[in-house]
Amino acid sequence: MLKKLYGKYEDIILYIVFGVLTTVVSFVTQFLASGFLGTPVLVSTCISWICAVTFAYVTNRKFVFKSEEKRKTGIAAEAARFYGARIATGVLEVAIMYLCADRFSSTFINLMNLESLDYTSGIPAAFKNAHGLNEMIFKLITNVIILVSNYILSKLLVFRKK
Repeated sequence: MLKKLYGKYEDIILYIVFGVLTTVVSFVTQFLASGFLGTPVLVSTCISWICAVTFAYVTNRKFVFKSEEKRKTGIAAEAARFYGARIATGVLEVAIMYLCADRFSSTFINLMNLESLDYTSGIPAAFKNAHGLNEMIFKLITNVIILVSNYILSKLLVFRKK
């Protein structure tokens, strides 16, 4: 029964698995760029996006949608569609991050009462302050929205079966 369900939903299951791994790549690069390199939110978001999209293209092409395209021009067109779709969702990600983790960060920090947490120990210490935690909360929310949008675009536009 599990094998039958896996066979029926294999691409969705694999997409979720590699989507989670892509999210890890996105979070790690965001955290490294923002937390350790001290880059502004928009710069670290763009760095994280480039790393995550490149990882996603390789894994989606090979493991999720099992693209059989072998011609260089076909692969280039496929990659262009993939990156084009990701640019659209990337713009959405940057917009959400700008509005929620940068421009109106203080509003969300107040709404979620993030200033009341102790940032000297435990999990909150990893984020250094309420702004860092707010950034990662919206990174998570944004990644869920982007994950669903990217699956739909990949299935319908990028890796469509001939």
